[in-house]
Amino acid sequence: MPTKIAFWISLASTLFFPLFLPYVHLFYFVPYLVLSFYRYTRLAVIWRALGCGLLLDLLSSGSFFGITSLNYCLVCMFLYGQKRNFFEDKLSTLPLMTFLFSLLSTLFALVLSFFCGISYSLTLNWVATDLIGMSFVDSLYACLFVLLWRAFQHVRQRAFKRSS
Repeated sequence: MPTKIAFWISLASTLFFPLFLPYVHLFYFVPYLVLSFYRYTRLAVIWRALGCGLLLDLLSSGSFFGITSLNYCLVCMFLYGQKRNFFEDKLSTLPLMTFLFSLLSTLFALVLSFFCGISYSLTLNWVATDLIGMSFVDSLYACLFVLLWRAFQHVRQRAFKRSS
């Protein structure tokens, strides 16, 4: 999937998914960033993570400005090397890497919020829902991302064969 298309899908998801599902907080730009791992250098991915994080910080009213950007950059620096272990052409790569990104991002957000003076109570319920459950939902979102792209390619190929 071209990263330009992935960016615009992520941006549209960021703007419109909360209208329909306001209580589901997904990391909408993560599939775009994971796809960027396979197209760009580490520094270019970190710049993209910074841009996506700043965009999310501008659109949100919750945390301190720049925390999301820092979080995304840290996760990208940490996870970029794992692209050697997950091949780009596998159907399962994007959901698995999205799960890992979401899991690490949640953990880093916990640590960063501690440094900002925000405390959370760590319970088994938090681990089950926010850490593992929402990471799984983010990976399902990435599956939807991949399936929609594959369906689009299939329709486009069939239309091309009919016109030939």
